Amino acid sequence: MRTILKSLMVALCAGTLVAVPAPAIAAPPSNDTEAGAVPIDSVPFTHSMDASEATADGPRFCSTHATVFYTFTPSENVRVQVDTLGSEYDTALAVFTRDRAGDTQRVGCNNDRIGWASGLRLRAIAGTTYVLMVARCCGDPQDGRPGRSGGPLVLTLTEVTDVPLEVTIAVAGGTVDSTTGIATISATITCTNRSVVYAAGILRQVRQELFVARGWWGVYMPCTPDAPVAWSYEVDTETSVAFGTGAATFRRDYIEAYAGWRDWFTTYEAEVTPLQLA
Repeated sequence: MRTILKSLMVALCAGTLVAVPAPAIAAPPSNDTEAGAVPIDSVPFTHSMDASEATADGPRFCSTHATVFYTFTPSENVRVQVDTLGSEYDTALAVFTRDRAGDTQRVGCNNDRIGWASGLRLRAIAGTTYVLMVARCCGDPQDGRPGRSGGPLVLTLTEVTDVPLEVTIAVAGGTVDSTTGIATISATITCTNRSVVYAAGILRQVRQELFVARGWWGVYMPCTPDAPVAWSYEVDTETSVAFGTGAATFRRDYIEAYAGWRDWFTTYEAEVTPLQLA
């Protein structure tokens, strides 16, 4: 023991001990509480942020795990949709107002309106301040186990229209890995309303005029009407023949899309598009 103490004293005198700083604690986002809510000044409105360090706060009629806040005060009556489409964790969405006494007046609470995304529609009254509270719902979709915080969040507020939901898929091209024989197809999805889209079909190729390389593809993804959404998919052959460079056919067997309310789009009419695999 004396030897250990002596060695420690020598080290202190020589200045050889280095203090190890405590790990930094990440600060919660600025809109972690209602007092710091992000104002929504115009419609349409989109805000992206990282809610990983958000803490629990807010009224308890909906989830309060990892909450962040927004406020919306319309200058005229308007019917709006608020949703978390494009976020990377399972969100819950609450909308409420406060009366003159400061008490909470619930407007709505939702989870999983559009796939993983939450969504609410309301007829917003001019001059009324609506508080939008986004929280983590029930778990972390990345690993299937309950999480303790949020994650990358996208909140969007748009005006509700009567435009019917329509979806189209356009294939752009494809490539082949010469080592594995796996083909990668590239395409875009275009929609008229915010929605989730599921589509599937077959990639087929005749090799040496005799053999057929064939494999299924399928995508499930959010779609927004702002611009075509690009996606790609790796297709492995389900036959004994691998894909190669050259002509092939991209067949889309069906599309199903859902915008969260009464807006459905479904087509089971097969559509075949020729393409070249490079």
